[in-house]
Amino acid sequence: MASFSHVAQAVSPQNGRVSKMRIRICVTDCTGTIHITDMLLQGGSIATGWVGHVSEIKWTEDGE
Repeated sequence: MASFSHVAQAVSPQNGRVSKMRIRICVTDCTGTIHITDMLLQGGSIATGWVGHVSEIKWTEDGE
């Protein structure tokens, strides 16, 4: 069974703006192909998380 970890990390540059970042994805104990589809980098001091676009939400009719 797959498991995923949500990680939020603050980056505080010492001399102005961030010029380069290295992001490492670690995958262990698996076979097959992995596709990374979304990574969210956002400014500010608070991680707001991710909300899907309305086109990605499965709609149902009559509550079914």
